[in-house]
Amino acid sequence: MLAEKTQGKFHIWDKLHASPPISLKDRIANALSRLKIQVEKLDQIGARLQERGKEIFDKCVKAEVAKDESHAAIYANECAEIKKMAKVVLHSQLALERVILRLETIEELGDVLTTIGPLVGIVKGIKGQLTGVIPEVAYELGEINDTLNSTIVEAGDANARSEDIKASDEEAQRVLGEANAIAEQRLKERFPEMPSALIAPRTESYAEIEGKVYEYIVSHGREISLSGCATALGVPSETVREAVESLSQKGKITIESAETA
Repeated sequence: MLAEKTQGKFHIWDKLHASPPISLKDRIANALSRLKIQVEKLDQIGARLQERGKEIFDKCVKAEVAKDESHAAIYANECAEIKKMAKVVLHSQLALERVILRLETIEELGDVLTTIGPLVGIVKGIKGQLTGVIPEVAYELGEINDTLNSTIVEAGDANARSEDIKASDEEAQRVLGEANAIAEQRLKERFPEMPSALIAPRTESYAEIEGKVYEYIVSHGREISLSGCATALGVPSETVREAVESLSQKGKITIESAETA
């Protein structure tokens, strides 16, 4: 009997000291704060890609002037890959900025049920787009999407009609489409067009060569000869040197001189 009373006391204590439920306003504020952080990350990544694209473009031009067609083609294809990634980043950033604006409106007006539905579809779409590109941002967007979903449930819209869900999905797709069109236009302003003659021949991209250099370093005990690696991969030593420097900048390897080693 004593045990039952003790358990009852603990039960009452737990109820008295349970954490209060998070309000809808706090949920939205939390989602807003986290979204702004992710948009800032995407902005920084986009700036780095633009800088990297300009650097590779300049190298492509120099290779063309020097009549080094093989290097020019490699650089041109790398520029194309950078531009593809930049488009994904910019498209994601623009779409999420629309989500932030909508959430700020909801904060002001409190109209949760009729406006938050499409946001879930937008964030979910961007999460899928970034999963294989920037996984840490994609993961955070998944968490934010869970918050938005729980907000809808908390607001009493758990049993939304199928036509409402369809309308939300259609609006989400419209917003994503608009963001894609704007991203295309801005990319033209930020990235110079590469001569199609350089990109058309399918040669190994710079990213592929960089990956092979990294694999070569790992397989050789992380100590290599630039000339030996170049011979093994069938590329110029200068290309290997640039790949090593790029890997170092990305934090994948650490460069040490023979004296330091």
